[in-house]
Amino acid sequence: MKKNALLSYFVKDEYKSILDHLSSIRKEKGYTQYQVGYKLGISDTAYSKLENGHSKLDLERLIFILKVLDISLKDFFENFKEFKEK
Repeated sequence: MKKNALLSYFVKDEYKSILDHLSSIRKEKGYTQYQVGYKLGISDTAYSKLENGHSKLDLERLIFILKVLDISLKDFFENFKEFKEK
């Protein structure tokens, strides 16, 4: 197995949970994918691909999205623990 495939294999559940949590927060804040994509300078389709895991979400982009959603990285991951247990 290649290094990237191996890494993806071991973190896929956590990565999916992060994306689900991100989507949940976006909806909770009342934003559409179009609105978040617009604020990021990308199309709603490109944002949808990020949120659905079809494009890789890097840390810089995650931080930028969280700024758009007005939530700190600390709060995102602090609440992530609760979210994952549901």
